[in-house]
Parts: sequence; structure tokens; C-alpha cells
Amino acid sequence: MIAYIRLEVRKTARDSGYVVMGLAVPVTMYLLFSTLAIPAEARPEGALWSMIGMAAYGALGGVFSNGTGTAEDKSLGWMRQLRLTPISPARVIAGKTATSAIIVVPAIALVLAAGAFVNQVRLEPVQWITVIALLWAGTIPFSLLALGNGYLLSPQNAASANLAGYIGLSVVGGLWFPTTNFPGWLGAAASWSPVNGYANLSWSVAFDHSPDLRSALVLLGWFAVFAGYARFGYLRSGRVV
Repeated sequence: MIAYIRLEVRKTARDSGYVVMGLAVPVTMYLLFSTLAIPAEARPEGALWSMIGMAAYGALGGVFSNGTGTAEDKSLGWMRQLRLTPISPARVIAGKTATSAIIVVPAIALVLAAGAFVNQVRLEPVQWITVIALLWAGTIPFSLLALGNGYLLSPQNAASANLAGYIGLSVVGGLWFPTTNFPGWLGAAASWSPVNGYANLSWSVAFDHSPDLRSALVLLGWFAVFAGYARFGYLRSGRVV
């Protein structure tokens, strides 16, 4: 199992899509947003808010890239080869999810480092630790969603679906713009979106010092849905070209 995860991490790290969408773009967007789009009087809080939003955005870029890579593996027959090994479907999915959990670390670290060293974002040590842990662990449901797309769809369709999911969920979830600026109906929908639940856990720690229980429950609900979707996709992947 360890060897399988190591192989998957190496493959993803060599993927240019992961390097660009998961690492370079989020840091660049954060620095642009925090220096150009936030008024000087609101910069301390704005830089903190945007730091968490863009760290979450970068982490999601990593997990969706991993899902697209899964579709490419399937087209090459890698899924059929795995079925010939003693690795169970649950362990295969767990291995790919573990891969995502590893590759999101640089994305989160780079944006948080930019916040701390470029914008002088200051949090208490326990807040930093909690924010990092929540940003990291909260990517698991999205990893399962991306894997489900990769297992069910062709490489081209999986890439389109994962990119659309990545951008769409990030915008609706409020990673780019606060949901308080949304129209009423969109703000209500955003409060039930998985990305908003994910990021709001860290925002609530950063600003209120404690995780938001409702956001945690929303994210757990989506985790159950996406886990079932990933399992269904894997079981059908042998019949999807």
C-alpha cells in the first residue's frame, strides 16, 4: 500500500496541471487580491480572509488534478491491472485519497507562508495549527468527488468535469468573493455547498477562535455522498472506456 501511494505521489508531482493550478495560480491570485483588491484600511482582515480562501483553492486544485490523472490511468489499463492484485476497492480509493492528502500540503503551505511573510498575517499558534489541520483534512471529500469523476469518465470528460467542479464550487463556496456579497438566493445555496463548509471551518477559527459546527456537519454530509460516488465509480470503471 505504501509503495502504491508513493508511486501515485510521484506521478502527480510531475503533472504540470498540478504545479500550475495547485501551486502557482493560488499564490499569485492571493498576492494580487491582497495587494490590489483590498482597501488599505481593510487589509489586515482582508489578507487573512483571502489567505484562507486561496489556500483552500490551491488545495482543491491539487485534489481535482489527482482525479483527472485517475481517468488517464484508467484509459491506459491501470484500473484493470489493479483488479488483478489483492488490493480491495476500498484500499485503492483510500490510497488515491492518501495521495491527495499528501499533494495538497505544498499548496496550503505556500499560500499560508505568503500570508505570514508578505502580508504579515498574525494568528495565535493554536489557530495556525488548527487552520492548517482543517484545510488539510477538509480536502478528503473533494478528493473522493474528483476520483469518482476520474473513475466514471473518459480523460477528456474527467478533465472538463473536474475543472468545472473546481472553479464552480470555489466561486459558489466563496473562496474568491465573500458570500455576503452574493444575491440572496445564491448566498443561501452557498451556505449548503461543500466548499463553503470546508473553508468556513478555517475562517471561523481564524476570526472567532472556534470551528463552526454547522459547517462541519455540512461537510460531513457531502463526504458521505462523495464517498459513495467514488466507490460506485471505481466498481464501474472496468466497464467505462
